[in-house]
Amino acid sequence: ACQKPKGIPAGDLLLFGEMHGSKEAPAVISEITCVLSNSNNIAVGIEAPSVDQPLIDAYLQSDGTSADRAKLISSDFWQKGKDGRSSTAMLRLIEDIRILKKSGRPVQLFAFDDQPNTDLERNVAIANGIRRFHSSHQNTKIIALMGNIHAMQESITTSEGPLIPSGAILNDLKPVSILITYPSGTTWACMPECGVQKLKPRSQTSEITGFKEGAPLGGYKFSYQLRSISASPPAIQ
Repeated sequence: ACQKPKGIPAGDLLLFGEMHGSKEAPAVISEITCVLSNSNNIAVGIEAPSVDQPLIDAYLQSDGTSADRAKLISSDFWQKGKDGRSSTAMLRLIEDIRILKKSGRPVQLFAFDDQPNTDLERNVAIANGIRRFHSSHQNTKIIALMGNIHAMQESITTSEGPLIPSGAILNDLKPVSILITYPSGTTWACMPECGVQKLKPRSQTSEITGFKEGAPLGGYKFSYQLRSISASPPAIQ
């Protein structure tokens, strides 16, 4: 049974921008996938190395045992990563997709970060990974979860100069960018020390949970307001 989030934006390429390392953001993606896969071919993209795709594919075909999970998280991404992308909640999202797939839903999961083992700039690497999957899956709706800078559809200026986010690089594919907002809470991130980090609100705590037009960060058409946000530690812990 799916808890249907109301007002899911239309579009064949939905880019969700998150603060890495929360329990809630991957759970929202799981809920949306459950709903949309009732009537659509769905692919969930995660900000993990594309070289890990064989491990993901093997897990999705497995029975999800502890041994199967151990194989999935045997790569450096899971064993050494501590920035929130390799969290327990992300592992749970992968497990949710496995369960949906086993139940007969038309769902896939792909890793789109082409940066590991290449010299590509991070936003270019992410855009390349998504574009490659999109080009070979024309009739599949893509839901991609990534850091909130990557998902922006407008160029920005940082302390290091101009930056073109992945969302802007993909503008020809007509993506819809959705910022995941939250009240005060915690996340697991490296800032620069890795661990539980306190977050200031990125929305008004009185706002209704769910989708709405507009966002408190440029380059976004929509936002999704979480009811709460809490840290999810690395899966290997």
